[in-house]
Amino acid sequence: MNIKTSHGLLYYKKKYPSVRQRIDKEKMLQNIQILQMYLDKTGIEWGPAFGTLIGIVRNDDFLPWATAADFFILKEDEERFKDALWLLKEAGFELVRYERRGLYCLIRNGQWVSFYVLRKISPDIRHSGGTHFLFDKYLHQTVKWDFKGISLNVPTQLDEYLTFQYGDWIHEKNTIAQKNVFFERLKLRIKDTLPDKLYYALILRHHQKDFSAFKKQCEDNGLPIPEGVELSYLMPRKNKKVLTVGVYDLLHKGHVELYRRAKGLGDYLIVAVQDGDFILKYKPNAKVLNSTEDRKYMIKSIRYVDEVVTYTDVDKTIQEIDFDVFVTGPDQCHAGFQRAIEWCESHGKEHIVLARTEGVSSSELKARISSKIMGEK
Repeated sequence: MNIKTSHGLLYYKKKYPSVRQRIDKEKMLQNIQILQMYLDKTGIEWGPAFGTLIGIVRNDDFLPWATAADFFILKEDEERFKDALWLLKEAGFELVRYERRGLYCLIRNGQWVSFYVLRKISPDIRHSGGTHFLFDKYLHQTVKWDFKGISLNVPTQLDEYLTFQYGDWIHEKNTIAQKNVFFERLKLRIKDTLPDKLYYALILRHHQKDFSAFKKQCEDNGLPIPEGVELSYLMPRKNKKVLTVGVYDLLHKGHVELYRRAKGLGDYLIVAVQDGDFILKYKPNAKVLNSTEDRKYMIKSIRYVDEVVTYTDVDKTIQEIDFDVFVTGPDQCHAGFQRAIEWCESHGKEHIVLARTEGVSSSELKARISSKIMGEK
């Protein structure tokens, strides 16, 4: 078995957990320390999830019946996470299972760690691919929680989140039913070998009940879900198109990283390059070094990019392009982008914000080049 990463195919041997195994606290803490060291360096948003989160904040421990430690990552960080798997492999972690809905299982020193990929099904709701649905704000509005000397991200509104998700989470109760080991492993094996068409149909049907329960819970708490929100992403989609836009005048590592991560959100990446004449029309003092055609030519040569187009007003352009996911950066927030994002949300288009690559930016590069030229004079 293998998964595709930017460093090549990462091969792994599939293994299945035992429901009878229990966490060895000392070994698991060592695992989490290593995860923190590597994942924090990559800028990935991650943190404890589900029962692992409850155990950490309530007991300052793992739940006594837990068989693995559960963590989350965001869909937009999945490509970075896959690359980090190579580093984790060198640190002793072994990838032993990957599930198409967005689940990575790793083992180190006999301890299982699961990473659930949380993807958006609406502007403010994410799905784990399983039974859990979460409001996006709880993942982005976080504080550092000290867990036995390890600093982990937990929701700022911790009690509100856990109460909504689990009701009375303060009092300890074992809700894990006894399971037949053979039957559980058989289900996983069957699921892993199903063709996409059957796999996604099965997952969709199974978790539609969980989604219906979540919607009712939202309504009961005065948080009705907008019409049209559905689990359609669980269905296999051919040529899921991703769109990102920008000037891209001075190409650098940050742009390539943007295209790589954006491509990971779908199958077909469209990059829209802003027209140079349009830029100068509204910003006469703008210093654009390369022509529109030259910028398009360079971008098209990048292997992650499938199509390059020219755009003027972003809020008008997105209405003319066929796409499924709109990717922006944290600094793309002026009025035109706000209108574009609102249009996406009202027309069933997914909007994802990808964080910048630290240590590099076009403005900084231009300043360094200018400084060097002036210094030589």
